[in-house]
Amino acid sequence: MRCYIFCSAPIESYDYLRKYDFEKAFVICADGGYAHAKQLGLIPDIWLGDGDSLGTVDVVAKEKMVFPSKKDFTDTDLAVQEALRRGYDEIIIIGALGGRLDHEFSHFCLLKKILDNNARGILVSEKNEITMEKESFSVLPDGRKYISFFPFAGDVENFSVKGLCYEAENMYLSCSEVQASSNCFDNGKVGEVSFSSGYVLVVRADD
Repeated sequence: MRCYIFCSAPIESYDYLRKYDFEKAFVICADGGYAHAKQLGLIPDIWLGDGDSLGTVDVVAKEKMVFPSKKDFTDTDLAVQEALRRGYDEIIIIGALGGRLDHEFSHFCLLKKILDNNARGILVSEKNEITMEKESFSVLPDGRKYISFFPFAGDVENFSVKGLCYEAENMYLSCSEVQASSNCFDNGKVGEVSFSSGYVLVVRADD
């Protein structure tokens, strides 16, 4: 089951979101992310947050969950927790990239939280799509120019790539090195990525 979470980082154009069918999915707005849902003509299933990035906008949502400004979790973290609590196993987070750097990095951490709860998280923006993996996986061409791999929350052992322009065999990916960046697809082939331990951040990007 798919859930969309809207955060409040700036979105210059909504064109890249036209491929998603929001009407048949569960939508949560984290605080000021409501502005993006409103721009798309959506009534969210849940709005939640402390209201600090909402401004003077009147929220129209099926359910509202108000939290104090002094709390242990960010609004996006609370949105992810709610999506997981309701059993959603695919969580697409929009408006999570390109704003405050501390918020942006925290969303990478939430990808790990989602993955550790046996669900799949995806951060999407106009030029980027970011996921995280903890087991070997395949990657399909999706039209984006680059695909990069980074160790997250620790080093990655026995990292191998097959089927992409640049292949690798049993690399040790260290958090203090950049060793698997800016790869690309080889004439539409499927890429195969394997590793024996660790978490891999997968970044698909355009210029």
